[in-house]
Amino acid sequence: MLPVDRWMAFANLILLTSWLPAAPRVPLAAWFTLVHLAALALPSLLARADRPLSPVTRLLREIYPLLWAAAFWSELGLRNGVLPSMSNDGLVAGWDQALFGTHLNVTWIGAMPWVPLSELMQSAYFSYYLMLAAIPIALWWTRGSEESRREIVLRVAVTYLGCFVIYSYFPVVGPRELWPIHDGELVQGFFYRLNLALRTAGDSLGTAFPSSHTAGAITFAWIATRIAPKRVATGVSILAALIAAATVYTQNHFAVDTVAGVAVAVVLQGVVVPHLLTGSMPAVAAPASSPVLVPQELSEAA
Repeated sequence: MLPVDRWMAFANLILLTSWLPAAPRVPLAAWFTLVHLAALALPSLLARADRPLSPVTRLLREIYPLLWAAAFWSELGLRNGVLPSMSNDGLVAGWDQALFGTHLNVTWIGAMPWVPLSELMQSAYFSYYLMLAAIPIALWWTRGSEESRREIVLRVAVTYLGCFVIYSYFPVVGPRELWPIHDGELVQGFFYRLNLALRTAGDSLGTAFPSSHTAGAITFAWIATRIAPKRVATGVSILAALIAAATVYTQNHFAVDTVAGVAVAVVLQGVVVPHLLTGSMPAVAAPASSPVLVPQELSEAA
């Protein structure tokens, strides 16, 4: 059983228990309870496979947590739309006020309602989706190292499923949906409209705290520092910082959501992932002085 299999079992168990109380009266809750119950057995079944897997099957066996994570995101939207639950926005807004003395998602854009800055921040916010699209590229890049490939899947799954577990018991809609949004010229920008279209097409309410944009960006930067050349890792790290700032300026999140996203990513990547890796598979140690495999070397290694 891979480390990510154990994490998948944990996430399915938590999501199962979030649906279970409503299962007797809500058909959708009963359905998802059964789905997660069946999913609990999947890691064990995968570990017991006693015949050689085909290349395609082996690939699916290793990346299935990423496919599940995409499905979980849609599930959260359904859950918060079907099950009666109290939004925690008032509580989180109070934390934001106490921590910063103001709501930066309101005061920052109000003090700097500049179209060039707005488009810069909106483009940074959009670049998060490009990071998500780059995951398959990263898996291809590390195809010569099974350990590196598995670690990428583990780190991404740990961050996103960790956030989803929080969302299932602590839904927060966020200021974008509930608070007045700064408009004027800023809403005419290309990246503003692009982000609005993406949010309309695939957003799930109740997933604002912690910011998954921030947690995901920090995770991608963490991965880049381990497997990518230094210049690439530096670029991804700078972009991650911009994404974190953009979540607040674009009014998609309270600043405390962003701080929580950083904290969650650091704890999950710095504590949980090493714990899952210990005794199961060696962590891919990549000291700064170690050579980094380039695509040609990876191909030769494969």
